Amino acid sequence: MAEDRGKANKYSVVSMPYQLIALGLLMLFSVVVVISAIGTYEISIDGAKNLMEKRAIDIAVNIGITLDRFGLKEGLLPEVVRTEKRGDLAFLGLYDQEGMIILHSNPKLIGREQKDAYIEKVIKDEVPSIHFSTLATGEDVFILDFPFQLHKKLVRAYKLLKKRIDKLEKTPYHVNEDNEKIEKVFCLRVAIHPYPAEGIVRKANFQIFIAVFSLIILWVITFFFFLAWRRGERLEAMLYEQERLASLGEMAAVLAHEIRNPLSSIKGFAQFHLEEDLPTALRQDMEIIVDESKRLERLTLDLLAYARPARPYLEVFEIEKFCKDIRSGLIMPADNIILTFSCDHSSVYSDKAKLTQIALNLTQNAIDAIGEQGGRVEFRLKYDVAGLVIRVEDNGPGLPDAVKERLFEPFVTTKARGTGLGLGIVKRLVESMGGSISFKDLTANGASPKGTVVEVVIPVSDDVTQEGAD
Repeated sequence: MAEDRGKANKYSVVSMPYQLIALGLLMLFSVVVVISAIGTYEISIDGAKNLMEKRAIDIAVNIGITLDRFGLKEGLLPEVVRTEKRGDLAFLGLYDQEGMIILHSNPKLIGREQKDAYIEKVIKDEVPSIHFSTLATGEDVFILDFPFQLHKKLVRAYKLLKKRIDKLEKTPYHVNEDNEKIEKVFCLRVAIHPYPAEGIVRKANFQIFIAVFSLIILWVITFFFFLAWRRGERLEAMLYEQERLASLGEMAAVLAHEIRNPLSSIKGFAQFHLEEDLPTALRQDMEIIVDESKRLERLTLDLLAYARPARPYLEVFEIEKFCKDIRSGLIMPADNIILTFSCDHSSVYSDKAKLTQIALNLTQNAIDAIGEQGGRVEFRLKYDVAGLVIRVEDNGPGLPDAVKERLFEPFVTTKARGTGLGLGIVKRLVESMGGSISFKDLTANGASPKGTVVEVVIPVSDDVTQEGAD
């Protein structure tokens, strides 16, 4: 039997490494895709930033060359912005060390002071600086603050321009000759719209979304694939178990037929001699032969019932009378067993013979579980929306854990003289009638099991179910 169970589980045991390998490869692929997507995103962001920086530096260099060639003309920067073909240039500005706007693409801003830490740092360190800034309109722009040195001829032009600006602002201007060298360093601010960079970022975000979405779809498909895989394994295991049971049933049927013929002869001869006037010792031997022959006869009947369940034979019968027949067919091993029956007063249309065997086996098992120590067994039979419900409850020792795992396997029993076919026959009969069977331990205050409840539900036709009152 252990070998058979090993074969029945071979599918899951063999395929488990393949499932783990497939899952591991999928996880590795997912990690590679995520790392690749993140790397691509970071490269795209850096590329967008480098694109804007290069664009701003090119503009700053061109502005510097233009200023050296044409001088500090007020209309120079607005003209550059107007003639810019790309349309991504937001504004241009030239600032001195005091933060005053010397030139600007917006002429209205010339002469204003703008205290800006970026400008001060660029003029002081003479190192370019890049950053993002938000305009008054709420638009984000990329800004390059570029240190710009004027030639000597432009320094004079700057002083004249500043004097004119100060005159317009009505503030006296004092030239500090000691700071003439510092005044030669200015800050050229180039602000561009990040439209091209935003396009690159959008593409990077879209790639991230596609990668994540693809991984989610892949994992969902894999999940359902594994479900189908596991279902296929279970179906294969069930098919193997059915084949095994069919082979076992055929063998049991052959054995039962081969045993019944000589067994009938043995029992018949023993019963024939019991009718004679025999010595006491010989009579006792004959009675033993008859009793054991009857036990073997019951075993052969059980084997046949397990191997080849009879075809359904439906008939209408009264539940109350059915319960009386069940009670009369039980064997009570002790007088201290309390047996109670609770049955509906109605009629049902079902297979009475199979139901009788199911009820007898379950109730007799409960009685045998209590044994001579005594106890309580309750049998209930009722009809409800689920169908015909058979419930057998006892307060015996409960089911051992070893038995629970092999409850319906043939020839598994805890009885000294049991065949181990009773519950197997019950399960096959219940399944042949389209029903279900379940076992549950009874416990008291979380203690060890104090009894067992078994419930069988058999579907029946509503059309022919009648209340007893009718």
